[in-house]
Amino acid sequence: MSFAAKDIKVYREDEKAGHRKIGVKEREKLVQNYLPDPPSRSRSRSRKRKHETSHFGIRKFLKSQLYSFMYIFVHAIFSVYIRIRIAYHAVSLRVLSILKYHHNTPDYVRRDVSTLKRLPKHVSVILTLEDGGRAGDALEKLVNEASEVAAWCAAAGIPRLSIYERTGVLKRYMPQTHRALVQKLKSWFGKRQGPPVSLSTRGASTIYTANREYLAHDQVPLEVVLISEDDGREAMVDLTKVLVQMVQKEKISASDITLDVLDNELSEAVMPEPDLLISFEPYVDLQGYPPWPIRLTEIYCAPDNQGVGYQVFLRGLRKYTEATFKLGK
Repeated sequence: MSFAAKDIKVYREDEKAGHRKIGVKEREKLVQNYLPDPPSRSRSRSRKRKHETSHFGIRKFLKSQLYSFMYIFVHAIFSVYIRIRIAYHAVSLRVLSILKYHHNTPDYVRRDVSTLKRLPKHVSVILTLEDGGRAGDALEKLVNEASEVAAWCAAAGIPRLSIYERTGVLKRYMPQTHRALVQKLKSWFGKRQGPPVSLSTRGASTIYTANREYLAHDQVPLEVVLISEDDGREAMVDLTKVLVQMVQKEKISASDITLDVLDNELSEAVMPEPDLLISFEPYVDLQGYPPWPIRLTEIYCAPDNQGVGYQVFLRGLRKYTEATFKLGK
């Protein structure tokens, strides 16, 4: 709304006179003509009543019911999918366990891997101590699983196997573990035909088989390495301390410490990098596996799998055969 010229003239003259020419009431009357109309109380009340009605009314109830229905529907669909997937994997693994059972015979394992184009030279597996070792037979079951995997590798002609167990309990029972490995290989290959097996770990002496010099022409010696969570962080910390001391004593310069040097030192201290890492858990759970040795490792796990099984091991070998490794320039 534009101001009238007469009103502007009166206001300007009053302003020049120090607002003493016209009174307060006349000044308010002058401005009142240009102010907007105040909102009526009935309109504000109706608007408030409408807001309260929409806030607690049927529309919000229907909206909440729709959201609840969508939530339940999505969860139901996902639950049905999970159950079907678990059933499918369970049936397929069961069928494979019947068709591809090794019968504790190396010839069956060799037959299964004979169709593969290539085999890994170093296989690593992740085993779990059941119930954290609180169960009475947990350690015995763990040693038996390690022996089974060692027998599969020996039968397939894989020369190196590394076994990761997070707590490192197998390291504390190295003689017993080595004895179990030897007994398992004897039950598979015969008393005098089993390949020699060596057992080693970081910071301990390697245990060898007594008859390792008697090796048949078609047998490959099996090297088993035990690793745990301590072989990741602690190994890198120990190596860092050694290199710092060597630099301080001027035995080497800081420029001599390269990635190749670190890789070689960690490989000698812990183990070389595995070609294939198999997890027998239903999902990929590395459980603190040392990160440095698995930069280029093919990792495999069978969804919805429970327990250590030969079928998962065989599928892992097939996955490695189908994998494409692009190392770059």
